[in-house]
Amino acid sequence: MHEIMVDWKKEWAERIKETKRISSTDYWNKRAEDYNDYIRTSGYEHGKKIKEIFKREGILKPDFEVLDIAAGPGSVTIPFAESVRKVVAVEPAEGMCKKLMSNSHEAGCENIEIINRKWEEINVAAYERKFDLVVCSHALWHFPDIVEQLNRMNRVSNGYCCIAEGVGSYDTARDMYKTLGIDSQDFDHYIHIYNILYGENIAANVRIIDTVMRRSFYSGIRMWELVLGKYRKPTEKDSEIIREHVLRNSKDDIYERKGKMAVIWWQN
Repeated sequence: MHEIMVDWKKEWAERIKETKRISSTDYWNKRAEDYNDYIRTSGYEHGKKIKEIFKREGILKPDFEVLDIAAGPGSVTIPFAESVRKVVAVEPAEGMCKKLMSNSHEAGCENIEIINRKWEEINVAAYERKFDLVVCSHALWHFPDIVEQLNRMNRVSNGYCCIAEGVGSYDTARDMYKTLGIDSQDFDHYIHIYNILYGENIAANVRIIDTVMRRSFYSGIRMWELVLGKYRKPTEKDSEIIREHVLRNSKDDIYERKGKMAVIWWQN
């Protein structure tokens, strides 16, 4: 029997290349309104659940400084800012930064610094060992050069690093992609990430947790229209399919989608 060796880094780079190309900063600027609706309607669920894991593990401290990479409108930033001394949020999309700023004011969080740049453009030497915790939630697919970016995370961390990604096999969106005829090149990111970390001699912890995406009815429609628009121009038939799907999965004008999230973390 021959042992099959998988080059996890090469596979990641090949699978992620097209996703990165069509998910530009301009695309996320267009998504700022509906994505903010999702984060707020879901009650910052992802960030709260990640924070709860760190609290249960006895890791999170009030004097922590946290770095949130690809922060969006604040799914991770806001919950952590409510429990630590400071959060630095790196986010390239200006529209997302504006939503994050508004959300931080509403939450009464004055300990958030927003950097409107791509993570790859940040000079990590200026932040060497500065942060007690570095988090990248649902955004590592921006980086085909995953090992380089993981190393950059490690460089700026003086304690822990954390990655959160959806567990693809439990994502009900997959059926919708098939219905719309979208080849999203989807795969379970967390499996690749865990194996890449293992290959870099990083012993990571993993927790798989349940999540529920909640957003307004019209936000759900807008989301699917913009997602489909990355691949092709939506037709009237597509609009009908999207509306029927969102309506079928909505209750009291709130569109819901169940899933699971892998929270991966390690200590430097």
